[in-house]
Amino acid sequence: MDVAKRVARNAVYRTGALIVGNASGLLLAVILARLLKPEHFGVYSLTLSIVMLASALANLGIDGAVIRYVAYHAGRQDLKKLRGNFRYFLKIKVILAATISGLMILLSEPIAGLFQNQSLAIPLMLSGFIVVFVSLTGILNGFFAGMQEFKFVFLKQAVYELSRWIFIIPLSLLFLSAGAVAGIALAYLVSFLLLLGIIFKNYRNYTFGENSPRDEKARAFVGFMTIAGISGIIYAYVDSLMIGYFIGTTEVGYYRAAYTIVFAIVGFLGMADVLFPVFTQLGGNDLSNAVNRLARYTSAIAFPAAAGLTFLSKKIITGVYGVEYIPGALPLAILSFVLIPASFNYLLTVFNAKEMPEYSAYLITASMLLNVVLNYILINIYGIGGAALATLISRIFVVSFAIFLLYRVLRLRINVKVVLKPALCSMIMLGALLVIPEPTSLIAGIVEVTFGVIFYFALLFAVKGLTAEDIRYVVVSLGLRR
Repeated sequence: MDVAKRVARNAVYRTGALIVGNASGLLLAVILARLLKPEHFGVYSLTLSIVMLASALANLGIDGAVIRYVAYHAGRQDLKKLRGNFRYFLKIKVILAATISGLMILLSEPIAGLFQNQSLAIPLMLSGFIVVFVSLTGILNGFFAGMQEFKFVFLKQAVYELSRWIFIIPLSLLFLSAGAVAGIALAYLVSFLLLLGIIFKNYRNYTFGENSPRDEKARAFVGFMTIAGISGIIYAYVDSLMIGYFIGTTEVGYYRAAYTIVFAIVGFLGMADVLFPVFTQLGGNDLSNAVNRLARYTSAIAFPAAAGLTFLSKKIITGVYGVEYIPGALPLAILSFVLIPASFNYLLTVFNAKEMPEYSAYLITASMLLNVVLNYILINIYGIGGAALATLISRIFVVSFAIFLLYRVLRLRINVKVVLKPALCSMIMLGALLVIPEPTSLIAGIVEVTFGVIFYFALLFAVKGLTAEDIRYVVVSLGLRR
């Protein structure tokens, strides 16, 4: 299958999974925020931040390594090597998951005491089970991503989201934040059983049978993926932890309300797991052309999305969560601009695909450390607005240096000019939105932003930031026309 068509096919399934996951997740977060109120929603959000950090320790970069080595050996039809590597990673994953889960359960009360909020104790105890089910689901999900069978990734996401709705809302009504955490554990359990059933039914030949020893570089690869994985999770959740420690769990609720909206949209722009196995099999001009074309298209979407979200920040917070969450408007306005660097996260996967994970590990770790330092300084000065600013600065840092290192290490030049026209057109669009009367409601704001989007794309085509050839390419790649 042609590379463009293969990416497009996988992107359709991945986009479907993202639409289901992010739309469902955002709506569920809104309902939980209203149901639990800022205090209990803050406890729930802080618990999830802690459990995601624990899950990163139980992962140690294994999921990314599974994608890489499954894709590599599946592409060469070397099933013995595929089985050997997969079993090696699975063994490590089971041991780590059981260990971290046990520690989470045993240390739940001391961790709650650290945050001076004993209402965290029971949710943290329940979250130990999440670690196990997240870990096992993650490695099976990585197997299907490596096989480029994203239809099963989509199916898993759909079943997970349905299970969340079935379990979380009733349990939250009965047990508040503890019930919500228990519901997530049950949803992950259902997802794991689904993927396990698919492997037993359709992929026994890839997992059972004679195997060869793991690749010599597999352990080193996992090591660097571990650094990147743990740093990435700390990167994503350290702001919530530090807000909870320095300010309180209620402020975590305000901040995560804004964060959830922005990173639901970031999820729609994410293409890393679709592109990772493809980048593994590309090189030379093919890789350069693929990356630069993606940069062109992601820029065209990310810049106006950031401008529009900033414009509507206050209306979105009050309209979606209610006036109780109005303190979340400021971090939402700042975090909106994270959409721009976040849409280029796939650049880091180029290093991983070329078996050079040390570069992405170093970049993510450096950015994480920068984020921690900035959070410490800015939260104590500007509160949750400072946390949002720290996230934005560190995200810009990691993408900027990724572009620099791609050229220095792989001689892969990213044409920075592709971002200038979308950036200019987005600034003009935002200026036009600020000139017209301020919207009096969320609906009015959406109407104005719709006008802004039409205005933006008209400008972008006028300055040839996008052309008719680009539209034809996307249409053909998606299989809508030959």
